[in-house]
Amino acid sequence: MEKIKKFLASDWFTVILLVAAVGVIFSSTEIIGTVVFVLLFGITMALTDDWMPLLQIILFTTCFAIRCKNSFSTFLNYWWVVPIMVALIACHFVRFKAKFSKGSCFKGILATSVAVTLGGVGIISAKEYFSYTSLFYIFMLGFGMLIIYSYMSASLKTRDTYVFSEKFAKIMVCVICLLGVCLFEEYFSNRAQLTDGFEILPFQWRNNAATMLMLAMPFAFYLSAKDFGLFFVGIIDYILILFTGSRGGMLFGIIELIVCIIVMFILDRRHRPAIAAIVGVSLVITALTYQTWIDTLSYTLLRLIDPKENSIRLQLIPRGIEDFKSNILFGRGIGYMGNRDVHKSADFALCWYHCSPIQIIGSFGLCGIAAYGYLIYLRIKTLLKNFTFFNIIMFISYLGLELMSLVNPGIFAPFPYLFLITLYFVMMERCNSDDDKNVLKRIMKGEKP
Repeated sequence: MEKIKKFLASDWFTVILLVAAVGVIFSSTEIIGTVVFVLLFGITMALTDDWMPLLQIILFTTCFAIRCKNSFSTFLNYWWVVPIMVALIACHFVRFKAKFSKGSCFKGILATSVAVTLGGVGIISAKEYFSYTSLFYIFMLGFGMLIIYSYMSASLKTRDTYVFSEKFAKIMVCVICLLGVCLFEEYFSNRAQLTDGFEILPFQWRNNAATMLMLAMPFAFYLSAKDFGLFFVGIIDYILILFTGSRGGMLFGIIELIVCIIVMFILDRRHRPAIAAIVGVSLVITALTYQTWIDTLSYTLLRLIDPKENSIRLQLIPRGIEDFKSNILFGRGIGYMGNRDVHKSADFALCWYHCSPIQIIGSFGLCGIAAYGYLIYLRIKTLLKNFTFFNIIMFISYLGLELMSLVNPGIFAPFPYLFLITLYFVMMERCNSDDDKNVLKRIMKGEKP
């Protein structure tokens, strides 16, 4: 069993997963691929108590599962996976015993759990509140995530067989590579549509791809402190975001990229001249080729400035404020469907406001404002209390998701986004080795990490 655990945490297992994921992408078998990877997750969970191989299965699966458009009814055909997964997960808890711990963000997540559960009390209809979709989100955004946080606080830890921060960062760089493969396959398989030269193609999963790329971007810069070539992977990450065609990705991705470069310029003293040179050359090249970029990105740019393309999100802002006023203390509730005349959400999906501040005030009222404000305060406090280079990078990744959440469900999507962010703050507190605490000092002195 120890050999199996060691293999699951090895680079060989990562390579096998990558090859399998690439195979799924090019064979266009995302649905069956998702089912197979879910089963692999269950088997791996039954074999080990190390969450690193489990996290990479989750992240790699997400890269191609986001391409499964309107596939809920198809996935229902694989209902038999559920009892198998229950048995495998039960096996994990029997073998390794479930332990729970209160981390530094516990009270904040408890507060948001209460706010989500009480959302809409006094105004929302019983039919809306107790619908399957509503109950799923109420639980997973609330007490379900609190249970996950408490469990992970006791389960996530550093290991002797690998450096946690470096291993996780490499997995996130693999996410960039996989999404690059997804984009290549999308454009290659639809190359017949590129009749007027190379341009942005519209596809349904663009916002999810851009969000995952924004989550992964800072980790390429983190690894560049040791291997500077990966600095260019961070820049390529933003170029990939541009080719998703996501308006939010284009706008907020450049903000995140600038933050990453500034942070690396400040912290990584050894590579400051190279960073300055790269920024200078990039600005010159962009200035010389700006017309080509404008022509290539015209689809996204036109959608960004077209009032019709933005009408739904803009109309939902005053609706959210009205919903807040209708029930100031608890809002309309996460399951409220009264705005479907503006945003006709898909089956088994909530009627999102597509803006996290509006989502909080419209769905949870003053109770939600206080709860989420308190959670953000605890998250910042967790970073400052555990101020390492790796934790700074994770916090930038978190900020990237918060930015995308201004125009998308983002942090209100339980999986993978809220789940991953919840783990970030567990990692900040539980997964710092003694060496992690010294890396920041070394790179600021101009030494190798």
